[in-house]
Amino acid sequence: MKKFALISLFALILFACGQQPKSQEKAAEAAAVLSVDELLEKAPELANKEVTVKGTVFHVCQQGGERCFLMGSTEDFSIRIEAGEKIGAFTQEQMGSDLEIVGILKEVLTEADAHNPGKEHGEEGEEHVEDAETEAAHQVLAENQEAAERIFFIEGLSVKEMTE
Repeated sequence: MKKFALISLFALILFACGQQPKSQEKAAEAAAVLSVDELLEKAPELANKEVTVKGTVFHVCQQGGERCFLMGSTEDFSIRIEAGEKIGAFTQEQMGSDLEIVGILKEVLTEADAHNPGKEHGEEGEEHVEDAETEAAHQVLAENQEAAERIFFIEGLSVKEMTE
């Protein structure tokens, strides 16, 4: 009986130790604070996931503060932050401040993205025959969609003002 208890205890310790790195990896992944430049570089892989980004506020929308823009290494690298219900609003006093934002990274969907060549048009079940002009238009949309720059924004969940 003693041997069984000792082996069980040993197995429990091994099992617990084997599980720890996975939870540490997840915690480290969730705690990773990205610069705006790093976020934009990794954006396609992070779309629709929770991210944490740090940057300098270079614009706050004057009509209600519903969004702000964080600047990366230059104004050419920036990302839009939507305040939403969780944050409420950004203030003009935050201009020039460093903020750390937690939110969901979303991709801007354009009309071309929403348009799905090959799907039926009109009423459901209605037959649709594509003519050469429509087929050519679908081809142009598909080519432009592939070549278009992908644009991302963050649906904000929380904001923390960084102090120096």
